[in-house]
Amino acid sequence: MASGADTLAVYEATMDIAGGSGDFAPFYLASNRFGIMSSNRNAIFSAKAVRALDTRPRFSYGFGAEVAGGYTSAVDYDRYYIDTHSWGKNRQHPSRIWLQQLYGEVKWRSLFLSVGMKERDPALVDRTLSSGDLVHSGNSRPIPQARAGFIDYQPVPFTRGFLQVQGEFAYGKMADASWWSDHSDRYNSWTASGVWHVYRRLYFRTDTARRVSVTFGAQAASFFGGNTVYLHHGEVAREAHRGVNIGDFFAMIIPMDKGEEDFVRGASLGSWDIRADFRLPRGAQLGAYVEFPWEDGSGMGKMNGWDGLYGLELTLGGKNPVLKKAVVEYLDLTNQSGPIHYAPGDYSEPPFFTQATGADDYYNSKYYNAYANYGMIMGTPMVMAPIYNRDGYMAIVANRVRGFHVGAQGFLSADVEWKVMMNHRKAFGNGFTPLIPALKSTSAYAGIDWTVRAVKGLRLGASLAVDRGDLPANAFAAQLSVSYTGIIPFRK
Repeated sequence: MASGADTLAVYEATMDIAGGSGDFAPFYLASNRFGIMSSNRNAIFSAKAVRALDTRPRFSYGFGAEVAGGYTSAVDYDRYYIDTHSWGKNRQHPSRIWLQQLYGEVKWRSLFLSVGMKERDPALVDRTLSSGDLVHSGNSRPIPQARAGFIDYQPVPFTRGFLQVQGEFAYGKMADASWWSDHSDRYNSWTASGVWHVYRRLYFRTDTARRVSVTFGAQAASFFGGNTVYLHHGEVAREAHRGVNIGDFFAMIIPMDKGEEDFVRGASLGSWDIRADFRLPRGAQLGAYVEFPWEDGSGMGKMNGWDGLYGLELTLGGKNPVLKKAVVEYLDLTNQSGPIHYAPGDYSEPPFFTQATGADDYYNSKYYNAYANYGMIMGTPMVMAPIYNRDGYMAIVANRVRGFHVGAQGFLSADVEWKVMMNHRKAFGNGFTPLIPALKSTSAYAGIDWTVRAVKGLRLGASLAVDRGDLPANAFAAQLSVSYTGIIPFRK
C-alpha cells in the first residue's frame, strides 16, 4: 500500500481455458478456488478491481468487485418427472456469467466491518497448498454477508503482549436456492430456500516473536430460518416454513434453545483448532496443526475419536528458493461418534432411556441443504460435494472419508513458480448409509506460473490435473491461464 496522499487499487483480468476427459474438472482444478470451476471444459474470463484495507491509519476503507463468465460444459443429472411418472436426464451447466465478488469494508482502530460477497482465505491452514479447512476452506463461492471483528490479532490486556486474540462474526443469506432445485432429482429428497448463515470464530495466539507460538480456538457455522420442501415419490410430502424474526439472530449467537423436533435451533457444525509454529534457523518455520470437527454435542465433547485434519507445514527462508513451502496432511472423518443416534428426549414415551449420540453425518442436515454453496462444499473438498451426485440426490453421500494429501511449491527461477499436489481418498458412506464397496480416488496436479517481466503485470500459467477412481470419476484436464494486473491510484 502506498503512503502519503496516494492509495492504490488493483485491477486484474484473467482468462482460464481448461479441457480434457470426463464430465467434471479434476479435483485440484476445482478445489479451493472459490467455486470458479467445476465442469471439465471451460473458457472463463474474469475481471476484478480491489482496494485493500490499509491497516496503518486509524480509519481506512476498501472495496472489491469481480465478474466472471464464459463457456462451461454441461453435466447430465437424473430427474424424476412427475407429469409423466418417469425418469429422465436433467442437463445442467454453471452460469454463463455471475457476480463473484462485490463488497465494501471499513476499518476503525482494531475493528473492521465488511458487507457483501468477498473471497476469504481460511484462518489456520494455507489455502493454496492445504487440502482445505474443515469449516471455511475457500472451496465455494462467497456468501452475501455482513462480517465484523478484529482486523488482526490484538493484545489481551494484562498479558504484556504474550497472549493475543482474534475473532469474527458474520450473518449471511444463502442465494443458491435455485441451484438446489435445478439439480435435485425431485423424487425423494428435500431442498431449502431463504436460509440464513452465521459464522463465528475466536482464536487466541501466543507471542509470535518467541521461538514457539501457539494458536488455539474454535470455528462454528450454522444455518437457520428459511423454508424446506420435502418430496416423496415426486410429490410434496410436507413443507417447513420457519420464518425469521429479530430474536432468531440473537438466539443464533450461541444456539441453545429448541428448534424443530426438539433439536437445538438451526443446524450447526464447527471445529476445535490448534496450531503450533516453530521458528527455525535461516528464516525457516515449521507449523503443526489439527482441526477436530463437531456436528453436535457428542463431537464437541470429542466423542468422535480421532476424527480430524492433521497437518505439517514447512516454510523455507531465502529469496526465490527452489522449495518455498511444503504441506503434508492426514484427514480422518470415519468415527462420527459411532453409527447410532438415539436420544430419549426426542420421544414423548421413549422405549428405553440409554442414550447413543452418534451418526454425526458431517456436513448434512435433514432440515437444510448440505453444507455447500452452489453445490460446492464450504468445508474440506476432500469430502465429495453434492454437485458430483449425478443421480440428483442433493445430500453428501461420502463424508466418512479417510485420506492423505501432500503439496509443495517453489521457484524454478526468479520469474517461474511451480506447484505440485497429490492425494488419495477412501470413502465409506455417510453417517447413516454405507457405501459398499467403498469408493476410492487418487488425484494429482502439476502447474507453473511465469511472471513476464518484459510486459509488466502479465502472468502466464499452465497446469495438468488427473483423477483416477470413483470420487466421483476418472478425469483429466489441462489448463492455460493468462492474467494482467495493473494499478489504479486513488488520491485523497
